[in-house]
Amino acid sequence: MISYLFPNKCVCCGNIIPEKISICDECRKNLHRIEGKLCEFCGREIPHCNCRRSENGFRRNVSVFRYDGSAAQIVKRFKMGKIPQISVYISNEMSMLIEREYGAVEFDCVTFVPMTRIKEMRRGFNHAELIAKRVSDNLHLPMRSLLKRSLGIHSQKSLNSVNRYKNVRGKFHTVKSVQGMTVLLVDDVITTGATLSECALQLKSAGAAAVFSATFASTYKK
Repeated sequence: MISYLFPNKCVCCGNIIPEKISICDECRKNLHRIEGKLCEFCGREIPHCNCRRSENGFRRNVSVFRYDGSAAQIVKRFKMGKIPQISVYISNEMSMLIEREYGAVEFDCVTFVPMTRIKEMRRGFNHAELIAKRVSDNLHLPMRSLLKRSLGIHSQKSLNSVNRYKNVRGKFHTVKSVQGMTVLLVDDVITTGATLSECALQLKSAGAAAVFSATFASTYKK
């Protein structure tokens, strides 16, 4: 009866699918998993790395999929479609990658990239916080809200890599003690790495021993 009233739907296209799976076969074909020889900083495949290594505040980033095809559609449905349940699929995929790539790292906590209060109210939830909560549950780690975001950050969408880094500089600050902690910082997508890097720099300036990051998807230059 419950499955009739609330049928299981594909996280990507929204079509009804059998129970116990998250994505239909057609959408799965358009998921492009990141694999092979990867940049040790940004986590992209080596031929596509365009990271600014000298400015990265995080020690390393890992991402599950390329931000295209089905992965891009999943993120858009999650955020723009305001479907928080999609965070289950996203966080499960991320958790498996984190366990594989960061298995030797002893994390003290999981945290996330913050949103402004206004933007969070408009959407109804902070997508990165939802992901962080489920990742922390999966990995049996505490989740901590460690960062706050200033109001004066302009949209990053139209900016190039250099200006993205400038735009977020000094726009985040820590709100809790992180002295000596090894932190896992999560978000949905990494583009240039500017936002993740600035958050990581703030955590390190507040005393964090190391910051590693993880995202569901990573953009690639065309």
